[in-house]
Amino acid sequence: MGNKIMVVDDDLPTLEVMELLLRRINREPLLVHNGWDALRMLKKEKPALIILDVMMSPIDGWQFLEELKRNEGFRDIPVLLFTAKHVWPEEYSRYADDIVGVLEKPISLAELKSALERVLPRDASSHTDDERRHTPQIRSG
Repeated sequence: MGNKIMVVDDDLPTLEVMELLLRRINREPLLVHNGWDALRMLKKEKPALIILDVMMSPIDGWQFLEELKRNEGFRDIPVLLFTAKHVWPEEYSRYADDIVGVLEKPISLAELKSALERVLPRDASSHTDDERRHTPQIRSG
């Protein structure tokens, strides 16, 4: 689990950039073009983190989170929202227990690295679920 980061985005250039950035910081990217394929991949691969686009089809990021919550085996995977539009706290408050932050596109290597360091503790066993499940606003720019 530890080194794999799943990126779910329907924009292929974004996936390509995220692959390059994740490899530069020694992470193994699992790139998925839509939410349904991501849910299928989760049955085979359990990433340390999911970076999830909000605006995509055939299901959007909110619908993906609903499906993720329905499966007990996936509930403990932290999720970072990844979006080109500003997401207001009211929009994601319903999912506050399911996401660990919000990243805005475009993102730099330094911003991505900083976000991963914040949400993926070095020694996961030293943190409780409550400590991991806080919802910091991680902003780029």
